[in-house]
Amino acid sequence: MKECREMTAYELLAKHLEDIRLMLNGHGCFLNCLKQGDDTPVLRQYVSACPYRLKLKETLLEAIQVLEESRKAFKSKQLEALRKKLIEALAEIA
Repeated sequence: MKECREMTAYELLAKHLEDIRLMLNGHGCFLNCLKQGDDTPVLRQYVSACPYRLKLKETLLEAIQVLEESRKAFKSKQLEALRKKLIEALAEIA
């Protein structure tokens, strides 16, 4: 597992600038598609390219995988319900 540490001010600013750059690129692609009059499929693609949404999807997938691997060992109805809830949430944002 990764070691948890605080980011320096420089690292935090660099990360935020990279996030902004990615978002601006996405906005540019989105704008070009809107100019061409093809907005319906692009809206879904644009939203799914959000770095925060991608991180959420990765985290949900990881949690579901851990719950799936441990389900036989624990046989907990609560863990099963949580796993199913996470799968539903993942399906909604996918």
